[in-house]
Parts: sequence; C-alpha cells; structure tokens
Amino acid sequence: MLLQRLQQLEQRLNQLEGRGGAPVTPAAPGTLDTQAILDRLDQLDARIANLETATVLSEPKTIVKQVEQYVDPNGNVFDQPGPGRAAEVTYQRERVFRRQTIKDEIEEALAAQAQNGIEIGVSSITTVQGAFQTKGPKFDPNPNGHVFGVTQSDITFLAQSAALNTSFFADVVAIGGPGPNGEIPGLTLLNSQQARLSNNRLQIREAWVRTEFFGQVLGVTVGHIDLTNYFDRNAAANDETTQFISDALVNNQVLGLANNGLGIAAILDPKGPLNFKAGVQQSEADPDHPTATSLSNHLFSLVEVEYTAVPFGLPEGHYRLWGRLDNVTGQDRTGWGISFDQKLNPEVTLFGRYGNGDVGGQRVHFFSGGFGFQAPWTFNPMDHWGIGFAQTELVETLAQPAATERLAEGFYNLHLTDHLALSLMLQYVLESDTHSAFFLPGMRLGVEF
Repeated sequence: MLLQRLQQLEQRLNQLEGRGGAPVTPAAPGTLDTQAILDRLDQLDARIANLETATVLSEPKTIVKQVEQYVDPNGNVFDQPGPGRAAEVTYQRERVFRRQTIKDEIEEALAAQAQNGIEIGVSSITTVQGAFQTKGPKFDPNPNGHVFGVTQSDITFLAQSAALNTSFFADVVAIGGPGPNGEIPGLTLLNSQQARLSNNRLQIREAWVRTEFFGQVLGVTVGHIDLTNYFDRNAAANDETTQFISDALVNNQVLGLANNGLGIAAILDPKGPLNFKAGVQQSEADPDHPTATSLSNHLFSLVEVEYTAVPFGLPEGHYRLWGRLDNVTGQDRTGWGISFDQKLNPEVTLFGRYGNGDVGGQRVHFFSGGFGFQAPWTFNPMDHWGIGFAQTELVETLAQPAATERLAEGFYNLHLTDHLALSLMLQYVLESDTHSAFFLPGMRLGVEF
C-alpha cells in the first residue's frame, strides 16, 4: 500500500511539473527496502519544494486532445478494442493549469507589454577623425594635422499595437561638430553621420506610422521618412554607427536624396524569395530654406525588387535592383542601381553596389564593394570588422569637368558591453580634381540604451 501511494504521488507531481501523464514504473512487492523508500520520499520532497519556490500556476487554458475510442454496433463506446468494435478518433476539450517558472512568467508578461506598449531608447555616437595630407596642394584652411569631431544623440519612441498590426516611431536627434568635409574638398561625405541632417540643431530625423495588411504581407509606412532605410539596403555596409562611416560605403551615391521629408513607403512581402518596394518622398536640398511650393516639387520616387537566394551551395544572399525618378531640377531625372550582400560562409560576407544616373543635373557613375567579417575572425565573439572600396565619378559635361573620388576604408568594431561599443577606423581618399590625397584615422564611441 505504501508503494502504491508513492506511485500515485509521483504521477500527480508529473502532471504539476508539466510532464503530463509520464508513466511511473511500478515496483514489485519486496524489491524496495526501507532505505530505498526513504530515498524516494527525499526526491519527492525536493520536487515539491521546487514547485513551491520556483514555479507559478498559469491562468487556466483550454486544450483540445485527440482521443481514440472504440464503438460497437449498438453505439456503445469503449476505451479498449474488442470484437465488433470499430476504432474512431474524436476530440475532447479540457481545462488545464500549466506550471511554469517565475522567470518564464515575467518574460511572457514583458513581451506582451512590449507588443502593446511604448518603448523609449537613447543613444549617443561620438566620432573623432584626424587628417594627414599625403599629396596635393595646400588648402586654405589647411586640413593637414587637424582633428575633426562629430557627436549625435538620439531619443527614439516606439509605440506598438499587436492587435492592429500598427506601430508609431519617432527619432529626435541633435548633432553637432565639424566634420572632415568642412576642410577637405570631396565628392562624398567622409562622415555619414552628417548625411541628410543639419548641423548644430535639434531636429526630427523620422516620425511615421506603419501598418500591415493581408496577413502582414503588405506593410505601409507614412510620415516623415528616410527612404534609404527601405531602399539600397545592405547587410555588411549600411550603418554608419557600427559599420563603415564613409557615406560612399553606407549608401549608393546615385540615390541623390538630400534630406528626409514627407513620404510613403510600401513593402509587398509574400514571405517568399521575392519582395517588392515602392516609395515616394520629398527631399529639399536646404530644409531651412525650402523652395518646394507643393508636394509635386522636389519629389523622389523609387521602386525596388529584392531576391533572396542560396546560389552554388553558399549560405543566404540578398540581391536588389532599384530605379529612381526625381524632379529636383525642374526636369525628370533618372537613376538606377544594384546592391547585394552574399555570405561566403557564416563568418565572411561579400558586398557590392553599382549606380548610374543623373544626380542634380550631373551624370554619376558609382560602385563600391568589400568584405565583412565576424567571429572567429575577431578578438571577441561579438566583434565585427570590414574592408571596403568605393569610386564616385562625375562624367564630364559642358558645365562640369570630370572628377573622380577613390576611397578605401577599414574598421574594427569592438563590442565592450551590451550598451557600449568602440570602433577604430582608417580611411584613405584620393580626389582627382584637386590632385590631393588624405589619410584619416579615426575612433567612434557608441552608447545605446
């Protein structure tokens, strides 16, 4: 009788611990001595103590169980097969309580709150760069030996409604400090933190509402947006806060966007290898002194198709083709480009871009490429680094002579903590129109909460 009672208690504990009706091996009479029984009682006592201290009882849930039963010709139902009984499958509903750890309960509550709450994030990125001229004439002011610094601070707000598949996002940014392009004449920005932002002022980088339709197949974003967050994406070269800092290695220079503005972006993602994007945005060259008199002026329209593939047995890669139409100069100007990032193995990614188009009345040819590396090719498991090259060429016209900029950059992003990262950077830029060249070593400190 004592052994039978122990087995019943073990079955009950199995149910409370979420093991269901896990079978308990019965013991034959006489096979357990007094010490063995005491050991089993100690085990049961430890399991009960764990249930009392580390687990909670969830809200009751209704589960549906599949049950096999046997019916005879008279309609009587039995649990076991027998002569003349036909097997059939039915379903039963059952109200149950589920045991889970307190940690799991807290994590589920936080996840539910995040899906239907407001999240606030803060970050600060400070970059210091030096300049050393290796060739070319002296400029006035002379940048050789000078140090440049840019700091930006962002406060982001994200509100989500899981039930409505809708989210609101706003990014308030303050940026200040002299960048290298204030003294180094070049075709592209050597610090992409200053791209599409005005210096020494508080401003809204983005503020938009996004919602999804048709089972999250179609996503639409409306508001003050930055189309570079949707078009010409690249996994290895698209973030000036943790990857390359040169704008020529962050975005395709043929995109031509000058500043963020009112717009709409739509993404059609059938959850297959192909997705499609379309967007329209107003982009003023000088937002402090706008010249657009209606939404028909300074308008950029972009479309893109993206294909995800695993070619030649390689890991996943992304291939994008986009086209652009704008009327910034009063006439329709076009451009197109490609962007790809292909993993050669889980640790190494090959990336590249190409663009050809009219940017503000000047024909531009552009290409860039390089490699991104992760662990084990790093000092720490969370570090990453990369090397890249970009060339921007202005085609000669009657009003504009030809000019070419060649730029190479390497960076190493050191992951210090979950909230702190330090990047070491080295750039080399060669300008054909001024016949000058510069080395720019730099350091970038990022803090994020």
